[in-house]
Amino acid sequence: MNPGLLPATGIGLLGGVLVGMTGVGAGSVIAAFLLIAYPSLSPQMIVGSATAQAVVMKLFAVGARRKMNLREMRLGLGMAAGAAPLASAGAYVSHQLHATVLKPIMAAVLALVGTILVIQSIRRWRAAEPHVVADQDPGVVKVGALGSLVGFIAGLTSIGTGTLFVSALAGPLRVDAHRAVAAALVAGLITLVISAITHLALGHVNAALVVGTCIGSVPGVLLGTWFATKLPAQSLRGAIGGGILVAAAIALASLR
Repeated sequence: MNPGLLPATGIGLLGGVLVGMTGVGAGSVIAAFLLIAYPSLSPQMIVGSATAQAVVMKLFAVGARRKMNLREMRLGLGMAAGAAPLASAGAYVSHQLHATVLKPIMAAVLALVGTILVIQSIRRWRAAEPHVVADQDPGVVKVGALGSLVGFIAGLTSIGTGTLFVSALAGPLRVDAHRAVAAALVAGLITLVISAITHLALGHVNAALVVGTCIGSVPGVLLGTWFATKLPAQSLRGAIGGGILVAAAIALASLR
């Protein structure tokens, strides 16, 4: 089946702008709305296509927003070392699951990511407690272990490489927020590449869907990066989280 390009391009543009502005939500926003816009496509095809386009979009996002230094790169590579193999395993598991099983899993992960974004936005808005940063970098075993969990989820659903990586680094690992975002970009990009290759080998990638989404997401992420200096990103993250929760609810309702 060749899906129409217009819905995919519009979804890519929306997702790209939001990701460019906030640095999170690439897989969550785009996978959520592709799931709703193309109900006749298998969830495996949605996951694989969303993952493939996310590689292209994240390459442009990294180039537009970040220059990695050695310390950030070390953290990112450490997390990717745990995440990449499990991302491939997650993609393989998705191949084995029936659509009636995979769709609720995707909706549940979307709900988790949306909730995390809303909670993070509320906490930063209230500024209730200062974020405690560790005196030294976490051990490689901890970084790799948390990376493997996120990698499996990302390979299975294409969701969470930005939000969950940042949450793991800045949360339990107590890495400075700016370094967490930079390291998550490195880890996420490597994880997405491995996951996309696996999905491609399994036949989960629809070329028309990837091209259509990239047509919107690449200029979108560049435009969003330009907007990032002009609008409050933290408030927008909460709004994105709320939108993802709505998309998760719609995805769940469509299963009935």
